[in-house]
Amino acid sequence: MKAIHLVLVFMCSSIFAMDAEINEGVWIDGSSFYKSIKHKKKSTIYFSDWSPYVDQFLKDEDYYVALQLNVSFDPLPNDGINLPSLTTVAAIADRNLRHNYYGFLESFSRTKGVNHVVLPDTTSLTALEKEIILEANKHSPLFYLNKSCLSYTIPESKKDFENEVVDQPTIWITEQDDNMSKLKRWSSKLVSKDIASFYDQLKKSKLVAFIPAYELPASLSDAIFSSSVIAFDPYQQFPLKDEVITYLGMDQKLRNRLRQYVQVLDYRIPGVTCVVDRRDYNAQLENGDITLQYGFAEDTETAISLPEVSVSNVDIFIAKMLFGSHEMVGRSEHPNARQIENLKYLGYSDAEREGFNSNHLVWIDSLAADAIKRYATPGIQLAVIKNGSVVAEKSYGFFTYDSLRAVSKHTVYDIASITKVIATLPAIALLVDQGKINLDDSLSMHLDNFKNSNKSSVSVRQLLSHNAGLLSYVPFWSMMMDGDRLDAFYYKTPDDEAKDIRTYGLEPHPNMVDSLKSFIVQSKLIKNPQEYRYSDLGFMILHLLVEHVSGMPFEEFLVSNFYQPMGLTQTTFNPIQKGISPKDITPTEYDERYRSYQVWGEVHDRNALVFGGVAGHAGLFSTATDLAKMMYMFMNNGYYGGKQYLSKATIEQLNVRYFTNNRRGLGWDKKDGKKDAASSMASDQSFGHTGFTGTMVWADPEEDLIYVFLSNRIYPDANNWKLMELNTRTHIHDVLYQSLENFELRN
Repeated sequence: MKAIHLVLVFMCSSIFAMDAEINEGVWIDGSSFYKSIKHKKKSTIYFSDWSPYVDQFLKDEDYYVALQLNVSFDPLPNDGINLPSLTTVAAIADRNLRHNYYGFLESFSRTKGVNHVVLPDTTSLTALEKEIILEANKHSPLFYLNKSCLSYTIPESKKDFENEVVDQPTIWITEQDDNMSKLKRWSSKLVSKDIASFYDQLKKSKLVAFIPAYELPASLSDAIFSSSVIAFDPYQQFPLKDEVITYLGMDQKLRNRLRQYVQVLDYRIPGVTCVVDRRDYNAQLENGDITLQYGFAEDTETAISLPEVSVSNVDIFIAKMLFGSHEMVGRSEHPNARQIENLKYLGYSDAEREGFNSNHLVWIDSLAADAIKRYATPGIQLAVIKNGSVVAEKSYGFFTYDSLRAVSKHTVYDIASITKVIATLPAIALLVDQGKINLDDSLSMHLDNFKNSNKSSVSVRQLLSHNAGLLSYVPFWSMMMDGDRLDAFYYKTPDDEAKDIRTYGLEPHPNMVDSLKSFIVQSKLIKNPQEYRYSDLGFMILHLLVEHVSGMPFEEFLVSNFYQPMGLTQTTFNPIQKGISPKDITPTEYDERYRSYQVWGEVHDRNALVFGGVAGHAGLFSTATDLAKMMYMFMNNGYYGGKQYLSKATIEQLNVRYFTNNRRGLGWDKKDGKKDAASSMASDQSFGHTGFTGTMVWADPEEDLIYVFLSNRIYPDANNWKLMELNTRTHIHDVLYQSLENFELRN
């Protein structure tokens, strides 16, 4: 056997190397080949159409079988397993993946009883397909045989054929020429009972060891699929950024998946992008349509050319590709084909696909229901992102305990202190990237008001780390009160004073903002300025620093540099002023101390209210999915949606502890094993933040996991601490880690 293989290696590889010079009419005679190695015991029977004998040959593991591959590149096209075609394999951009597939196909074939395959004739193939033929032969020349290695010599009669089999084993070659018709003529004369005897005459025995491969593994099929998809995009339409699209097709799973990204119509509307699924639907195409199809597109079409490979989650792949959260990197010789990288937009996937045990995840529903039942919060909104995909986007309960308006994924929450890391932190990081500030700059270098204060030498790094010696919280708003009313100095007009119209967060009197800034400058320090002390004041100061250095209002700087280009449509200060309906915003506390009414659509924090609702420590409203996008940007080293928002170098400085006895990084909260908000199973590289209103964001780069929890636990009373007593946020975080398959094995 080894001698046979050695000769085959020499002959196949040598002949293939000279393929360009071969005379197609000259072939090596199989009989002569076997005589030369004095082989008398085995035969390899080769049929391009061997259906009369296929069951017998494949069931008998002692017999050698060789098959001719055509462009389907499938040795057993009728076995019910859909293998990649030659065109699909040629489109795979990853060379290592192509070689992995050659190995699989050999293993698969041998398992099925196929001992050799003969590679297709390259005459009519494309350049990329010819490359595959060459690669496969070089990868395993004992298995992937160049057809030039074999013989077209077939005996003229059935008797000669049978005698040849008995006396002199031969590699038999039959194809589309006269030789094929001879075999068909012999086969047609056989009755059913003779087929077995014919097979017996051909059979020679020796046990062959088989490699166990019974079907294309899901991981390999997914890799082949995603590495061979080709984009045809002459009009640069990918990725889609529409809020509404039309889908014309029969794939209901894909339709539902697309609905996770945008509103999906079933009919055409002028001006609305139309996706036509030509895999299963014939429709008249119009200019601007995007097609999903097998094979190549026309020169002028915008299309995704999909490989004919069976994958269980094709809807996930296609939707991600359309909306920029998965690359399209297939190869093609078509002039309009282009590779499209993963632009790192958030995509959508299923929890099971990303490694969660869905049976265990149901505990999240139980924990959320229990918190609502115990009046810890009237409602909860959460998002879970794994491997760059939203795998859970859940809403529980209602806006209030009267159960009138249910929470949805579009419900907007006051995120309180998460403002520090979703607003102030990225603003400071961008100014560092722009070279306008340094983390070790002192306040007096930029803000004149602080030059002669007790905070003149405090650095940006200290402020971000809550290590600046500042007081934790000062109710500056109360310093502007005279009993139950504002001091007369802070009313805009005598009529406002008479009616006690304070304007609150909508448009406070400039005197209020000026006084607030003055109070911050004059505020005392704690006894030990080197001690860690969580402080709102530090981020109020950073807010002032951003405005002064950037020369722009704080909110405008954030909207133009982050929120608008990232598509954070529901992340804003003062949401009602920005056009978000109170029907979409959860209420917070009934403010008896300052406003004397139910707070709804205004920032809960009173100091932030005096700032006009826009502050560095609080004031931002958002949804779980919007916050997940920002966290994803941070976890991706500042990159999101095809744009580098912050440099990797700056991002890496944020997730570091700089001071002793201080678990905080720059802006970020981190674990210390004492009073952690995050799960004990989260890695040391994880980072996040919590908010007073009952909110939390947390990212774990080691697990590629993001968790966002929003609630309005302070409705209607900010002294409701049940959410913390139940530890609901952390317990749900625990469930996520416990639900990850093989988490304990990896850790």
